[in-house]
Amino acid sequence: SKQWYQRRVRDTRNGLELNIECVHFSNISETDFEKVFALLEANMKKEYEASTWGWNEKEKKAELREKNPWFLIARDSSQIVAFAHFKFDFDEDVEVLYCYEVQVVDELRSKGVGKFMMQILELVGARAAMKKIMITVFKHNPRSVHFFKDILKYTDDETSPRYCDPLEEEEYCYEIMSKALRTMATGPKTDPAKEPVTLKSMCKASCCK
Repeated sequence: SKQWYQRRVRDTRNGLELNIECVHFSNISETDFEKVFALLEANMKKEYEASTWGWNEKEKKAELREKNPWFLIARDSSQIVAFAHFKFDFDEDVEVLYCYEVQVVDELRSKGVGKFMMQILELVGARAAMKKIMITVFKHNPRSVHFFKDILKYTDDETSPRYCDPLEEEEYCYEIMSKALRTMATGPKTDPAKEPVTLKSMCKASCCK
């Protein structure tokens, strides 16, 4: 299956009721893809322009589709209010879930939506027997650095420039952070493209039950 799970989440504290689904890129509609890209552009275009990477719309759209990615999408009614873009990959021969983007609409920031999206990805990675979850963060974005290091307790990965190229660290515009995952699979390793996993089944072994 190319759709992993769907779940409705209600947050009575903030008056939110979100529908969250995880879909393979081959199943995302062009309309939803454009909405996802619009959110990415609204949040990150200036950040990319301030970096050595720059912003190129055509290249960024291609990046969102390449190498077999997945999308975790949160909707409020029909509006996409948050998404994460991630892949199952190998990093230095270690199985990882690499989150390339996690974006939330401005009006829902600081309401726990981004944190919840990342917690779902951690559960997904653990259930799929990934060893760790990784993310790249711009050094000139203090809000993002604070979110991952102080709130989610990510640490600098051994592949981050400060470790792999310490003498030239200042030349890099980014840091690579990671968090070890506690494998939840008890049998053969899960192939997420072939064996769907529900959030409900993952939460039976987590703090979300």
